[in-house]
Amino acid sequence: MSGPAVWEESRSGTTGELILTVDIPSGDTPSGFDELVPLLDTPHTVWRAVERAEAPLEGGSLATYVEPWADAVRAGGHRVRAVLGHRVGSILAGAIAEALSGPGQPPPSVLLFDPELVDTDTVLSAFRRLLADAPHPLTAEEVDRLALDSDSAAEQCPDDPAALAVRLRSDFIRATSRSGERARARTGSVDRLSVLALAETYDVLPVWARCTALSSSRPDRGLSRSRAALLLPEADLVAREVSFGEWHAEVLSSPVVARTVSELLTASRPR
Repeated sequence: MSGPAVWEESRSGTTGELILTVDIPSGDTPSGFDELVPLLDTPHTVWRAVERAEAPLEGGSLATYVEPWADAVRAGGHRVRAVLGHRVGSILAGAIAEALSGPGQPPPSVLLFDPELVDTDTVLSAFRRLLADAPHPLTAEEVDRLALDSDSAAEQCPDDPAALAVRLRSDFIRATSRSGERARARTGSVDRLSVLALAETYDVLPVWARCTALSSSRPDRGLSRSRAALLLPEADLVAREVSFGEWHAEVLSSPVVARTVSELLTASRPR
């Protein structure tokens, strides 16, 4: 089974059922689900979401943004056993699962790995990765100035990560558009900030309330971080939470976590 352009096949299966994995926008673990999938004991085909370059902000929504992924699954008539999300990608995973549901068609099972909401630090980290890693024409002095300006912008909108993402995106585009040469050199990586803005405004908590979360032991990642951001330290946020002793960076490469995931996938029902 070959995945359409918005999906890539991570693993071929024999059942005709799909497991969808979503780890975008990519963060500090760019390999994402590529680490976990080979460890799974499952006969199902696994598709990984391919990052899309365009995320229109004006009049846009996350529900609209994820439709191409859901459309590709529906067009192929595929049965989805589960959708897996990682960190902020857990918001997109929830939105895709919702898009695959309909009248008389409940959403597929959703497993979330250290799921996180979008906060100010999420946006600043994405912007700094953009400055450090993306192929842009900015000088070192210009990069330093943008980094300082981003700290100032964060202080001006501490409780509005979506507005911060939009502002930093605009600052980056303006800085790289001062000549025709620079305009051509602009990178599509800036659209990750747009995705964060759309994800921050999506009401994902009702979706997560039906999901299972797999949590690492790191207190500043996953649900612990989300609870702190919401000032709700005792909130469940999900239907079930399975905690592991593994550190955050080890969750997707842990055989112990993979074994639990394989058991949960066996128990889930396709939609």
